[in-house]
Amino acid sequence: MPEFAGQRAKAHDCSIESALAALTLPSYRDLKAQIQTYLLKQNADMGTHNNVYKILRANADNDVFTISLGPRFDKGPDDSHFYLESGSRLSFGITVRGSNAGCSLLEYRFQLSLPDSHTPQFYRFDLNDKAHETPLHEPRCHLHPGTDKVRLPCPVFTPLEILDRIFLVIEPQTGATLATPPSDPAKPASRPSQEANH
Repeated sequence: MPEFAGQRAKAHDCSIESALAALTLPSYRDLKAQIQTYLLKQNADMGTHNNVYKILRANADNDVFTISLGPRFDKGPDDSHFYLESGSRLSFGITVRGSNAGCSLLEYRFQLSLPDSHTPQFYRFDLNDKAHETPLHEPRCHLHPGTDKVRLPCPVFTPLEILDRIFLVIEPQTGATLATPPSDPAKPASRPSQEANH
């Protein structure tokens, strides 16, 4: 049934369109305030010194609004990233259309670049502004698991849901991995003591 792979991918993209049509975000100002509050709380909990007020930016063009932090394409650390406790750095861009009543989600890109010693090197959540002609290779909504060339289809997340995954799922695992020293393959694994078995 591989010959139907393109049809299945197209059907998935159609489900993304339906999900987007049904998704209503708060007004642009409220969405920006929610994201800012989220980042300020994370920053305070970590005791780090990200200047959220400076690095979180917003722009308006008629009824289209963008909320962004850091560079659109991460080419290395700079002062506009949000730095996490593990040393990972976050950047994102979100585009919405709306009014005071609410917004519709048009596109986003969230990139979490992990410390140099970590594998994978990054996670990127993308929602493209429109469907691609080959959705099997370029799903409208997808995740890059540490490589630009692989795009795994995923459901549409709200901006706060993506931040939840970054701060509450990926970051704790990254920190735990960095805190655990690598095992020495030349050293035999320790056996449980005999006393522990009695």
